[in-house]
Amino acid sequence: MTSAKKIYLAVAGGLVAAGLVLAGIGYVASGCDPAVFSTQLDARNGEVILGGVEVEGPIGMYNLDRIFGLGQIDIAAPEAPA
Repeated sequence: MTSAKKIYLAVAGGLVAAGLVLAGIGYVASGCDPAVFSTQLDARNGEVILGGVEVEGPIGMYNLDRIFGLGQIDIAAPEAPA
């Protein structure tokens, strides 16, 4: 294994470990509430729930309008050329 691969794997392993530690800290800080790990997006109602808390005014969030549009199909008739 080359030294570049070893460095890559060490950095990747460190980031995974740091992510797990931060997730554990967040879980403990929430009072061991498993809702911290839940996310719900309801495009029909425009409702977004992150960590068990409803987000007010979610349309201003980055790229959320794209996520809401993923399951929708526009069936409007195309306009005739002028």
